[in-house]
Amino acid sequence: MLAATFLQNHDIAVTPLRVELVEMLQQANRPISYDEFLSKIKANKSTIYRNLDILLSKNLIIKSEIEHKSFYELSDHAKAYFVCEACHKMEEIEIPNLPGKSVKSAVIKGICEKCS
Repeated sequence: MLAATFLQNHDIAVTPLRVELVEMLQQANRPISYDEFLSKIKANKSTIYRNLDILLSKNLIIKSEIEHKSFYELSDHAKAYFVCEACHKMEEIEIPNLPGKSVKSAVIKGICEKCS
């Protein structure tokens, strides 16, 4: 779906910055760090944060924090990741089943097979 249509369908005003943010998220095959947005988008930090917050408030993206860094991705389904504390590789894993809980995202840390 086109980024502009995506924004319109969720009652969010279409701006060039928002289109660029959504396009980056749609094309990513992994969570995107705030630093990656900042390096690829010509806007100041607070403007990027404000626009990510709009997407978060509408539950269109998921924010995960790993090692004090924020990562963002589209919230098309609940997500869980294993993060290696040695090489920092992120691997999507099956979401844990927690009866009576609605899980949006989960991060499990440890050491991967390659680093152990």
